[in-house]
Amino acid sequence: MVEKPEQGTNWESFIKMLLSRLDIPTKEDIAFLNTRLDRLEQLFYERKPEKSPSPKPVQGRKNASSIVLEMIDNHPKGADFKKIQAATGFNEKKLRNIIFRLYKLKRIKRIKRGSYQKA
Repeated sequence: MVEKPEQGTNWESFIKMLLSRLDIPTKEDIAFLNTRLDRLEQLFYERKPEKSPSPKPVQGRKNASSIVLEMIDNHPKGADFKKIQAATGFNEKKLRNIIFRLYKLKRIKRIKRGSYQKA
């Protein structure tokens, strides 16, 4: 007497073959990916972000903002735009951007239009 293979075995092999041919992930594949993702998340949260040291200015060289701030500081009653531009040699657009940034950072204050004083 020939034994018949169980129908469940054939059905399972058919489904596995179909999933592999259609490139559909199985439940085991998804579980494996989930465990890998969990491990990655754990590694990500275990590693604390290192604070990058703030760049130190090169000795002897000043940035443009510090040059303008120093120039304004040299005039306690206030310096107007033309004086600052003549002393620094910066073009108008660059100087206006620097003054705007210093004003927003509350490093300088406006006495009147075009005249600035150190805050």
